[in-house]
Amino acid sequence: MAIGILFVMLTAACDSSSETGQDEPATGSSIVNLDHLDSLGEVVTHNGEEVRLIHIYAEAPDYNWVGDPDEGVSCVDDVARSAVVYLRHFELTGDEESADKAVQLLRFILNMQTAEGTYFNFVLSNELDINTTHQNSIANEMNWWGGRAVWALGTGARVLAQHDPAFAQVCLESVERALPPVNDFLETYPETQTVNGYSMPTWLISGTASDATSELLLGLVAADKATSHGNYQDAIGKISEGMAIMQYGDLAEAPYGAHISWEGGWHGWGNSQTMALAEAGKTESARYEADHFYPWLLVNGWLHSFELQDPSNRRYFEQIAYAVRPVSVGMLRLYETTGSEKYAVMAGLAASWLTGNNVTGQPMYDPEHGYGFDGINDENNINKNSGAESTIEALLTIMEVEQHPVANKWMYAKGGDAAEVEKDGKSYRYRVFSVDRNGVTDNIAVVLNLTDAVATLMNETELNRLTDS
Repeated sequence: MAIGILFVMLTAACDSSSETGQDEPATGSSIVNLDHLDSLGEVVTHNGEEVRLIHIYAEAPDYNWVGDPDEGVSCVDDVARSAVVYLRHFELTGDEESADKAVQLLRFILNMQTAEGTYFNFVLSNELDINTTHQNSIANEMNWWGGRAVWALGTGARVLAQHDPAFAQVCLESVERALPPVNDFLETYPETQTVNGYSMPTWLISGTASDATSELLLGLVAADKATSHGNYQDAIGKISEGMAIMQYGDLAEAPYGAHISWEGGWHGWGNSQTMALAEAGKTESARYEADHFYPWLLVNGWLHSFELQDPSNRRYFEQIAYAVRPVSVGMLRLYETTGSEKYAVMAGLAASWLTGNNVTGQPMYDPEHGYGFDGINDENNINKNSGAESTIEALLTIMEVEQHPVANKWMYAKGGDAAEVEKDGKSYRYRVFSVDRNGVTDNIAVVLNLTDAVATLMNETELNRLTDS
């Protein structure tokens, strides 16, 4: 079935109204604030070099460091994603302090790699004593933290190639050492399996962990761009193929065109398939999710997860920034790749969750301090703690959205309630979003044609034509 999204927009003069959420800043100003992420960092000396830790948790109201007595005080999971934030900040702004912090973080990751190419995750203290036994830290195979390590190191190799070529080469060599563990899980290619009636690959992390593998793919693509030898192309191609297999349904039929996270179902956090596939140039499957599942989310509201056996049994909470970034930045990568502005609009609408366009109506990011709040527990309760993960994911989302004026504009949107209409024998579900700028309001509707499985962006005139009985 052909998929199309029509982009049209209306500008209408009206009085601004008082609403919850964040106001858009003055034109050209940024709300990216690295202060809190900086405060989560701690620099220690290891083997004569400065190494930066990122402390895992920070609890309101004072936001001091909080460790985990079982796992440790810092981990590759958070250090790696922090490194990506600082690397992108350096790449976008030229801020050499961010480059220096990224190098310190990448040294932490290098210290966690084994001779076999895998990575430990946690250190127990700022002495960098590695937790080698906890189930969330062992280095027996490629896994979540290994994939994130490769993401950071591959990004470091690419971004630092001109700034610090010697260290960029060190990062690239670490990615090279990680290839054997990657090839280990790729050995079963191209064997598929049937799980609950769905065909699935066997050659992703843990067989079907498309979510964890997506962040590994981000690193392999970045490393591939940093070199000319082509060593990563085979893995990139096989992983991309496996992810595309794990996509079912359309916006009218569950599971709605989503990239399933693993054989059990879908969850929002870390589901970076569209972002990774777009960066890899494998856009067909990425566009399908962005044309089906992402509009479905924008109209029906954010989800926590659902099981593949029963997608209608949806869990809505908690909601976290780590589920927003893959959607928003994934669509930005498609916008950058395809030039289709519809993806920039929807990227901004997705990111508006951070500025208050969510079920609570409250911002989930504090630009004054740089806090990324830890989650929405239910319709009435926000977790105001600000740990590393939520802060990182909020910053990365906003940093990327701000690079594109169209997306940045719609990051400050407010959404109305979803509504339904029947027209000419077809069923539609839609939601209207509005942005106010100095008393001028722009409106756009995301409309799901449930009969033809097509999502459309409409202006008020076209929406009125649709809803006129």
